[in-house]
Amino acid sequence: MDDNLAIREAAIRHCRLLSLRWGEAVPYEELARGFPFRGQWIKLVGPQGVFKPKELTDGPLTLLSTLASSYEDEHLEGDVVLYDYAPTSREFENDGLKRIAAQGKAVILLRQVKAKPRPEYMVFAPVVLRGFDDVARKVRLDLAAAQLEVAGIPAPVPTPFSKAYAETIVKARLHQAHFRREILTAYAQRCCICELRERPLLDAAHIVPDRLPEGVPEVRNGLAMCPTHHRAYDQNLVLVTEQYRVEVQRDRLYHAESEATARMILDFDGREILLPKQEHLRPDPEFLRRKIVLAA
Repeated sequence: MDDNLAIREAAIRHCRLLSLRWGEAVPYEELARGFPFRGQWIKLVGPQGVFKPKELTDGPLTLLSTLASSYEDEHLEGDVVLYDYAPTSREFENDGLKRIAAQGKAVILLRQVKAKPRPEYMVFAPVVLRGFDDVARKVRLDLAAAQLEVAGIPAPVPTPFSKAYAETIVKARLHQAHFRREILTAYAQRCCICELRERPLLDAAHIVPDRLPEGVPEVRNGLAMCPTHHRAYDQNLVLVTEQYRVEVQRDRLYHAESEATARMILDFDGREILLPKQEHLRPDPEFLRRKIVLAA
């Protein structure tokens, strides 16, 4: 295997591992550290959209883009998204992408899901370049391969959306990214139960599960939660009443007497959750009632 291909495969493998570790949102600082290759670290991202590390001689490695303002604004055709050409002042970057496409090599798409000062990115690796439109100045990126196992590393598995909201895994991932961004923004980047404020550790939890037709990906059907409380909520160990209070299901706990369970679960019983300041973003009481019925 030539060095160019080996470097490219090492980068893809590293990005897959980052996705497994961080989920849908990888902090930029993690990407900026680069990736290991034969005892050295190679840069993964640069200051502009199309980036080629100096160690590569065949062409660009990564593409940066921004998540659209809403899911409806995403240019998605099946598993294919459109990516804008670099400006004419950097036409060499577009030529580099065409060269990579002609060689049948893959790139990595890093899609921004949180703005500065501490941006986060959704990772698609590998991505195939399917075609170039020099008039519209757009390239077609096929994300299907990013949903398959690579080098023994499984693809990131998103929360499954109902067929009414996602027909492909790519759409599901994009839906989840939009949903998480909107939920965490509404809850000021805090867990609604314990108020943990470490954004990379926070999830967007559905109230009515998204596998059900009524489990729509809207802010009023979501709660910002840390992984512990998200898991407890999904397992119906913890519920949220329509009065916005935590209700611990003590009879479902295996070790209610333990200090850790008391500190992490029981101490929040009866407390009011943190709510979005804007009333129209607060959980819909009907969704909360539906969740309690489903948990019974």
